[in-house]
Amino acid sequence: MASIDYYENQDIHGNYQYVTLEEVINNYLMSRDMDDYSATIPRYKILYHAQRGVRELYYDVVREIRAISMELSPSLTITLPPDFVNYVRISWVDDNGQLHPMAVDNRINIAQEYLQDHEFSLLFDNDGCVLQGYTEGDTSDPESSDSSQIREYSFCSNGYQPNRNMSNYFPNGKFKLDKNAGVIYFGSDAEEKNIVLEYISDGLFTGCEGRPEEEIRVHKFAETALLDYIHHSLVKNRRNVPYNEKIRARKEYWNSRRLAKMRINPLRIDELRQLFSGQSKQIK
Repeated sequence: MASIDYYENQDIHGNYQYVTLEEVINNYLMSRDMDDYSATIPRYKILYHAQRGVRELYYDVVREIRAISMELSPSLTITLPPDFVNYVRISWVDDNGQLHPMAVDNRINIAQEYLQDHEFSLLFDNDGCVLQGYTEGDTSDPESSDSSQIREYSFCSNGYQPNRNMSNYFPNGKFKLDKNAGVIYFGSDAEEKNIVLEYISDGLFTGCEGRPEEEIRVHKFAETALLDYIHHSLVKNRRNVPYNEKIRARKEYWNSRRLAKMRINPLRIDELRQLFSGQSKQIK
C-alpha cells in the first residue's frame, strides 16, 4: 500500500499497530505441531478462549481509553455506552476545549425505592415480586439538602468517611455512577455543560459504535500474551496434560503479560519530569 493511500483513508489510520483476532488465531494454529497437547482442539474452542483473552488483556494491560462527549440533559443523567467496563475520568469541557475533571460524590442517592403500605409492610405484585418506585439520583446541593436524604458515616476512630463529598475539594462538579442502572448522575452545577466520559472497553464490542466482528483487534505488543493465554487456557483443565506443563504454560502467560504491560505503558522520563515539576517542596 502506498503512503498516499494510507494518509487519505482515515479508516485505516493507526491500524498497523494492531493485529486482528482472526490473525492471532491463525498464527496459533500455524504454530501447533502434531504432538502438541492442544493439537486436536477445534478452532471454535480456540476462538472462545481468544475472546476471553482479549477481554482480560483490555482490562489490565492494553487499557485503551475511549472517549465520548455529549451535552448534559435537564435530567442531569447520562447513559453509559454499551461497551462500558469502567470509567477513567469524567469531565466537562469549556469553550476553549479544556477539560475540567469532576469528583465522585457518594452522597448522591441512587438507592432503589421499595413501595410500602401505611404499616410499612412491603407491597408485592401478582408474581410475588416487590413493587419498586422510580428512583432518580439526588442532584441537589448537599449543603442545602435535608439530613434524611444525605447521610455521612464514620467508621473506627480515625474518622474515615467513605461518603465524603470530594467535590468540596475539587470544585469542578460532582457525579455518581450507578452501574446497575447504567446511568451517571450529575450535580446541578453541571447543568447544560458538555460532558466528556473517558472509559475502558472490553475490546469485544461489535455494535454500531464498535468494530465489525472480523476486525476485533489487539495491540501487537500484546499478541504474544494473547497466544500464551490461549495455550494456558486450553491445557490447564485437560487430564492428559502433565502438571509441570500446566505450570510452565501459566508462567509463560504471566511473563508475557508483564512484558506487554511494560511495552504498552512505558515509563517516560519526560512525562515524569512534567508530573513532578514544582513538587520539590519539603514535606514537614
